[in-house]
Amino acid sequence: MLINNLKSINEQIISCIESNNRKINEVKLIGVSKKKPIEMIMEAFDAGLKDFGENYVEEFVSKQIKYHPAGLNYHFIGRLPTKKVRKIVGKAELIHSVDSLKLASKIDFVASEEKVLQEILIQLNQGGESSKSGIEAIEIENLFKAILKLSNIKIKGLMSIPPFGENAKDYFIELREIRDFLEIKFDINLPFLSMGMSSDFKEAIEEGATHIRVGTSIFGSR
Repeated sequence: MLINNLKSINEQIISCIESNNRKINEVKLIGVSKKKPIEMIMEAFDAGLKDFGENYVEEFVSKQIKYHPAGLNYHFIGRLPTKKVRKIVGKAELIHSVDSLKLASKIDFVASEEKVLQEILIQLNQGGESSKSGIEAIEIENLFKAILKLSNIKIKGLMSIPPFGENAKDYFIELREIRDFLEIKFDINLPFLSMGMSSDFKEAIEEGATHIRVGTSIFGSR
């Protein structure tokens, strides 16, 4: 089932990319493997999936230690407590969920000690939902200005999870426009937009997503 699911998702991604005149290498599929056994990660990796997203620190650490063959990239996409930053920095290909200067500063501190440059995304909470992490759009400019002063982390772009049940496309457009504004404002290249999940990744690709996070459509329901 997993292999067939992955094949179907990849075919849909390729079709969507081509119909929007984008290039195949512009979009990265991240398999959201939270709460799934490591055997499913192994199966998906053997079937060609290279990037996996984990939401919980202890689960990330366990899987990363047990299974990390050459070519496999783990992404951290969930809420990251500052007290657990050391467990993630240098092990995650990309941290998608930075939403405060406090968290960014801790990542920077640990990255300095580990002698790594940690790539991150700034997470926006576009719907103002208390149940989700992320900074309000109105605060992004000040946060960006502060984080750019930290020398051991590199901002690669933005991430968001639109409110469930609403028109995700509008939020994807907004996220892209905020990214474009920040690039001009700070004269910086922000190539990554992490947006789109199982139900809306096609709309996300249409609006410029570079990283789509797909879980249920690959691994099944949790």
